[in-house]
Amino acid sequence: MSFAEFAPILSSSENMVKAFYQDEYATIELDDSIPCIRLTLNGVPRYSEHYNFIQKKRLELMQQEIRNYPKLHMLTDSRTAGPVLDEDVLHFKTEIMPAMEQAGIRFLAIVMPSSKFTQLTIRDMTAQPRVMTIQYFESMREARHWLRKMTAL
Repeated sequence: MSFAEFAPILSSSENMVKAFYQDEYATIELDDSIPCIRLTLNGVPRYSEHYNFIQKKRLELMQQEIRNYPKLHMLTDSRTAGPVLDEDVLHFKTEIMPAMEQAGIRFLAIVMPSSKFTQLTIRDMTAQPRVMTIQYFESMREARHWLRKMTAL
């Protein structure tokens, strides 16, 4: 599905969500009601370059919107995500998280999958942030609520 074909169905609580990118693995949106960049992952990326491309698209939207929202947050919905390769974990830890932190992102909420193995992978990816606070949640509702509280600080 290309970006031009993507027409999200929005509930009343999500009427501030703006689509940015979508493919079979990932959907990237701006939710300006929080405000946050929401990445929804489904399954596994086709290959490492695909994973890196998705992360680059997330950073692209972050760079585009950070000046509009001084307290921009990140939200990752991993409920249906599968694990990624070790090289992708390393890429996230050494490239993506530092880029987010350097841009001013201070809060990342992650909705965790049921798979214990994927949970371990996610925790490994997000271990030892320099300045960002990362919280793990079982539901989108909890994650969104926490990010809204962080915006009010």
